[in-house]
Amino acid sequence: MIKNIDKNKVIIDSADSNSLPYVTRNRIPIGATLEKLLFGRITVIDNEITKGCELNSEIIGKAQGFHLVSSLDGSSQTMAFIALFGDEGHEDDDAISFFGVHRMATHESYIVVVGGSGKYENARGYAKIETLHLHYDQHKSTNGMETLFQITVYL
Repeated sequence: MIKNIDKNKVIIDSADSNSLPYVTRNRIPIGATLEKLLFGRITVIDNEITKGCELNSEIIGKAQGFHLVSSLDGSSQTMAFIALFGDEGHEDDDAISFFGVHRMATHESYIVVVGGSGKYENARGYAKIETLHLHYDQHKSTNGMETLFQITVYL
């Protein structure tokens, strides 16, 4: 038996009474590519946190989490990450957790501090994210431009 729900076909095999229904996808329209029909991209965050934006700036921690493009034009990113601070071997002693939507089209946007550990136990507040575009003359190791976030945290 085949049931047509919206544009997907739900197939239930009547020959086997124990079978579960499954869905078949429609074909992609002529001239369209999968990239044109889908949007969104998820990117893992696993970056060093530095005191400044200079190439030789002191490393004070690590950021880990993810961000995903959450708008058709790519101008908004939903972010969930944790900033880990500490010494070598003890980098997870103190941490702050963040969540929110970063609007890339604006110079600055705000996300929420949703918790922490160590000296930031149960932290609450917000963070201002500024997008910095550094040209290759400031960062010789990149191919043209490097995008950095400058994050100011208010607890």
